[in-house]
Amino acid sequence: MSIKFNVNGFPYEVQPHDYAADITLNTFLREHLHLTATKYMCLEGGCGSCVCLTRRRHPITGEISSRATNSCLTLLNTCNDVDIITDEGLGNKSSGYHPIQKRLAKLNGTQCGYCSPGFVMNMYGLLESRGGRVTMAEVEDGFGGNICRCTGYRPILDAMKSFAVDSTIEVPAECVDIEDSFELLCPRTGQCCSGSCSRPSLPAQNNSHWYWPKTLVELFAALAQVPTGEEYILVAGNTAHGVYRRSRSLKHYVDVNMVPELKQHSIEPDHLLLGANLTLTETMQLFKQAEQRPGFEYCAQLWQHFNLIANVPVRSNGTLAGNISIKKQHPEFPSDVFITFEALDAHVLVHDNASSQRIMTLLSFLQDTTPKLVIGGFILRSYPKSKFLFNSYKILPRAQNVHAYVNSGFLIEWQNLQHRIVASARLCFGNIRPDYVHAEHVEQLLVGRDLYDSSTVAQVFEQLLISLQAVEMPPEASPEYRQKLACSLFYKFLLGSAPEELVRMRFHSGGKLLERPLSSGSQSFETIPNKYPVTKPVQKLEGLIQCSGEAIYINDLLTTSNAVHCAFVTAKRVGATIEQIDSAPALQCKGVVAFYGSKDIPGDNNFNNTTLFTVPGDVEEIFCAGRVLYYDQPLGVIAALTHDVAVYAASLVQVTYANDQVKIYTSMNAVLSAKVEDRLVVCTELNKELAQTPLRPGDVVGRGILELESQYHFTMEPQTTVVVPNEQGLQVWSATQWMDVTQASISRMLKLDANAVQLQVRRVGGAYGAKVTRGNQVACACALVAFKLNRPARFVQTIESMMESNGKRWACRSDYEFQASANGSIRMLTNNYYEDAGCSFNENVVEFLTLPTLKNVYNLTSLNFKVKGTAVKTDAPSSTWCRAPGTAEAIAMTETALENIAFACKLDPADVRLVNLRPGTKMVQLLPRFLASTTYRERREQINLFNAQNRWRKRGLGLALMDFPLTVNVALAYPATVAIYHADGSVVISHGGIEIGQGINTKVAQVAALVLGVPLERVRIETTNTILGANSFVTANSMASELVGIAVRKCCDKLNQRLEPVKRRLGSQASWQQVVEAAFNQSISLIATESFKKGDQSDYSIYGLSLTEVEVDILTGNHLISRVDILEDAGESISPNIDVGQIEGAFVMGLGYYLTEHLVYDRQTGRLLTNRTWNYHPPGAKDIPIDFRIELLQKSPNPVGFLRSKATGEPALCLAVGVLFALQHAIQAARQDAGLPREWVRLGAPTTPETVMLSAGHEVHSFTLQ
Repeated sequence: MSIKFNVNGFPYEVQPHDYAADITLNTFLREHLHLTATKYMCLEGGCGSCVCLTRRRHPITGEISSRATNSCLTLLNTCNDVDIITDEGLGNKSSGYHPIQKRLAKLNGTQCGYCSPGFVMNMYGLLESRGGRVTMAEVEDGFGGNICRCTGYRPILDAMKSFAVDSTIEVPAECVDIEDSFELLCPRTGQCCSGSCSRPSLPAQNNSHWYWPKTLVELFAALAQVPTGEEYILVAGNTAHGVYRRSRSLKHYVDVNMVPELKQHSIEPDHLLLGANLTLTETMQLFKQAEQRPGFEYCAQLWQHFNLIANVPVRSNGTLAGNISIKKQHPEFPSDVFITFEALDAHVLVHDNASSQRIMTLLSFLQDTTPKLVIGGFILRSYPKSKFLFNSYKILPRAQNVHAYVNSGFLIEWQNLQHRIVASARLCFGNIRPDYVHAEHVEQLLVGRDLYDSSTVAQVFEQLLISLQAVEMPPEASPEYRQKLACSLFYKFLLGSAPEELVRMRFHSGGKLLERPLSSGSQSFETIPNKYPVTKPVQKLEGLIQCSGEAIYINDLLTTSNAVHCAFVTAKRVGATIEQIDSAPALQCKGVVAFYGSKDIPGDNNFNNTTLFTVPGDVEEIFCAGRVLYYDQPLGVIAALTHDVAVYAASLVQVTYANDQVKIYTSMNAVLSAKVEDRLVVCTELNKELAQTPLRPGDVVGRGILELESQYHFTMEPQTTVVVPNEQGLQVWSATQWMDVTQASISRMLKLDANAVQLQVRRVGGAYGAKVTRGNQVACACALVAFKLNRPARFVQTIESMMESNGKRWACRSDYEFQASANGSIRMLTNNYYEDAGCSFNENVVEFLTLPTLKNVYNLTSLNFKVKGTAVKTDAPSSTWCRAPGTAEAIAMTETALENIAFACKLDPADVRLVNLRPGTKMVQLLPRFLASTTYRERREQINLFNAQNRWRKRGLGLALMDFPLTVNVALAYPATVAIYHADGSVVISHGGIEIGQGINTKVAQVAALVLGVPLERVRIETTNTILGANSFVTANSMASELVGIAVRKCCDKLNQRLEPVKRRLGSQASWQQVVEAAFNQSISLIATESFKKGDQSDYSIYGLSLTEVEVDILTGNHLISRVDILEDAGESISPNIDVGQIEGAFVMGLGYYLTEHLVYDRQTGRLLTNRTWNYHPPGAKDIPIDFRIELLQKSPNPVGFLRSKATGEPALCLAVGVLFALQHAIQAARQDAGLPREWVRLGAPTTPETVMLSAGHEVHSFTLQ
């Protein structure tokens, strides 16, 4: 059988036996059709970069349904008769852009752009599946599976909500209406595709066993062909692969998408029948219908619960049977389908063969070992509201697209209509331990009892504590939290269902989960029309091509057919010595070409080959040659014909270790606890001779500890390099922030002259410091393979490899002590801080970045401030720069100390900050202004009143101040070349900066347009390279846009000087083109090259303030960020839209740092356990502030800044620490209610719901109704 499908109107026909059995739609689109708008990163349906649209025909009704689909999970062989639409098919520069693409670009919803096509296609899928009619709430709810690390989501949501029927978003006039935008035009005929085009055959190779049954009989006939003992899989959406990876030994695939018996459904008076192969989205649609029927009102709650499962593309393709099958194979899987269905006593309809079926309970099905069982459907019975009470809960680490800490479902049958006496009860909990489902003793206890009687309630929680014996399941939350949370959920169930008069008024809000309203934002900034296009809020230059998928990233580049793919082989024994590497098992794998290790490197085995900047120059091996420094340290590279084969073959290499019985220290705290002195390096001491200040009457003293764990950068574009050998050496395309070091590391590794290694970087799909030096390891390995094989090589690191092998943010610990006057004025502050270097001291932030920022905005001097900074070596990947490195930690340390001082002095935190401000700084004027504009004091009073009135719901307000020192004196060179074409006067620029999403190209073009006096649309930016951009310094520290801008202005000034005599001679009426043509005819050079040099720019401070308000559910630890106000002094913003976007994005990345991003390691082995989107959680679209207000300080030009502007890329991340103070405020109110002594609570990064709930101090025995 051949597979026939359409892609963007073009029909294709492929032979399954020509391809690998598990080839994905994503691989086919990108590598065979070269449609690269569809990206990939996580390869598990967790990031959204791979989303496209699929249209499938229903096997019963024949109707066409449209759905957003994760192409990285969709197997190509399940795409028979499917219409596939990619971002290229929506719109492009040739045929015109789609309204979604245009609005996303125009409303500033794209920065690095790597995620943008996925957002576009997810929105298109939402609109098409709903016939173009969606609400803003549905839109905001629909992007749980799309991650954006750059923007902070607010502008993306604005763009998408503008298509809603109830939209209040102002749409720019040039963005046309969406009318007729659902008609996809066939690129070949210009008409709606009818499928009449010819079907070309595509060559490939491989053999596989695929089956496509169209009936239940055919399905069992297919299963009969599977030999006994061989693995098989029934394939529908293949979304389970995003949770548990398929076995490599799997040979038999059965596509069940077109089996009508598995799609059946009906709503009967006494039961609801759900076909096994209904997707979760189809099931939810049935819930919407059923909830209107008597006895099925509970389906409204099922809809709410299912809406928290995974994300829209996964729910649109994953099926009920698939979800339950995961639970059957993996008892530890916290299935929401299972927990809700089991609470409702759902039954499973199973087929032993085509003519035999039986009905069994869910638990019986999970334990059944009958081979080749097929789930036919699920039966949910009617539960009239008059006789039954049902609710379910799912508590998450973030708002969407994450599995539960704990999930639960409760069903109570009443003995009578008074709804007090229990006839039967079902209490189900998930993620307690793999074998736990029912709280059986409590279920029995409740029978015949008054559910809301105080003695019943007390006994229930006493029994629950006994029954809910959670076990350690790393990286899941602690057993203590999961046990307490499970109890909290049943308490919430009681509070929410009990008659109002039985519940104390202060407890009522505890009966509900937090409800997030629609989010909104406001942006305020100054523009200066006489300086346009500088200061004008223009659209990002690459915005449209990023949103249409036409922007090319490194992995989108085409190479020749003989290219190989690379993957690291890594070490697994920290502290051991590599004794032998046996690559033979990998080399025997079909498609593997070569293995290279340290012995194959002709030159330096060092990927961080520089002594520039703050890098001391410790050797960081490309491949481990001796002692293993950290778990998953690369020790070699596999080259293979495909990416999948390379990754798999790398796991086959066998490594023999020696001397592996050593003590390892995988964290900074482990080193400090063990007091391993040779791992501690004191980097800086300030005022170490300062003596303790004598105590005066009224003085307050205290101490505290702040712990800030590490953070993974989570770039949407993986670490990527493509290398092509040429006649002079190597042409390298690398996703790097620092071409110079990448070039040097490769050339020294291969013993080549630097001029034989030429780099090009058009753009990078997110960086945040991850691609300053860490990407060089990938680049060097890829270059070695290309050099050795003399053929093109491509290395795209998997998310697991990146998270396990690459360095992250420096973790930090501060042990501080303070002495303050009664009014909060600091008399002495001592800060002994430690930062985790990982396995080397390269890229040390302790002295060069943390120390200069520690004073922040406060009057800390040699008379009252004592500091000691220590770098700690651990058995982990070498730490690296991560957005606001050192500065974020420094400001967090000092702000936390100020907050603690206010707490100790029993003063308002704002007042303590006011009395400690450094005289003469801008903050002296800014803070009172900010407090007034945000109505800080009124809101604090309102919050305190709310907290007094609510026991289980608390609010908090957190203030943070920032003096971010921008240091440019470390920068060495940023070259730029500006050329004017005489034919039409258009301008092209090449510069040494890297476009990483920060808008450097747009700002540079604005500068050139201003200085040359040409329209912005006549300026184009060329690809950065190591010829015109030779010796360029790193694009980091928020400074590159300004410093490249200086170089470009120099070039433009030089060109203007050359053109000035021509302009004078031609007169004021001459056009720009006439001037340029005349200059060309006089042999005047229209090309200028200049560079930023030391002294061209002075250092300066960036001031900022944030006020964060939170609302916390004390019973779960979940919270909402109700409102955030940010005021940042950005000088005269060169490009306000870009600067606002940078502030929003940096702040939301900071929220992830402080709230959701938790790195969990195996302390015995050093292995990172949270190494993928399944268990590492950057913020999503519904984790951002509900009310997000950004103001750029107006009429505040920077006297020493380039064009009177200031940088914005990193500073706002530092202001996110205010969320910890807001949580502290809320937690203290809860602790007071719990009767605990008043004491400071240690909150750090991350402060997860677990931390919040356990810090609140309540015990389960306090769960009463009165």
